[in-house]
Amino acid sequence: MPYPQAKDEIHDLADSVNHTLARLQAAMEQQRAFTSDASHELRSPIAAIRAEVEDALLAPEETSVPTVGNTVLRSVDRLEAIVGDLLTIARQDHDRQVEREPIDLSELVTTESGRRPHPAKRFDYALEPGVVVIGDRARLSRLLSNLIDNAERYAASTITLRVSHVAGSKRDAHRFPNGIAMLEVIDDGKGIDPGKRELVFQRFARLDTARDRGAGGTGLGLPIARQTAEAHGGTLGIEDSTCGTRFVLRLPATESTRID
Repeated sequence: MPYPQAKDEIHDLADSVNHTLARLQAAMEQQRAFTSDASHELRSPIAAIRAEVEDALLAPEETSVPTVGNTVLRSVDRLEAIVGDLLTIARQDHDRQVEREPIDLSELVTTESGRRPHPAKRFDYALEPGVVVIGDRARLSRLLSNLIDNAERYAASTITLRVSHVAGSKRDAHRFPNGIAMLEVIDDGKGIDPGKRELVFQRFARLDTARDRGAGGTGLGLPIARQTAEAHGGTLGIEDSTCGTRFVLRLPATESTRID
């Protein structure tokens, strides 16, 4: 809307409408970009399936059902993973309410890591007991699982899991009145350039497309993890580390773990 020359109520109304329209336009552009990225990601495994089936039909004597089946199943697994993550994001975008029950973060880490009977990397633990948050156990388990999956892809040999309770700053006292329940997932891989740390939390963003596809990532696990952290009133980011990549989750601690 054009602005009138006079700085009156009409000017303020036009300013409010223009800001609203700008936000709507930004949301629509984000939705179009997301739809385009999702379509691109889904086309890749579909194209791989088509190519494998067409090759088998053109030269049936040079292939076998087990060979075709195993190859196609890998692409189907990738399709299933992408669709599952898309559904998770859609649900979380639609419903930002979370279940509220007390959860001991150290117990959550022990339970989630125990579900991996044959981990590809060695796990080190530094878990402070009694660090409790209020939240949705299923969603926080998924968050932790996504972080561990990511660490397993890129760790050289070891993944470190830490849980601690720290005092919040005066600036964040309203957000973390009882201190911060902090969860760290650290791998000893090559690490991520500081200038690209935020990129990994963008949907379908990849630092190394070929490498990530080969590792089985959908490009949605970390965005889902951050979305879950924010839904619980917390934050998730990548912070400095002596080696590798260090993901840090901060959640409001309960009063029972309050620092005196």
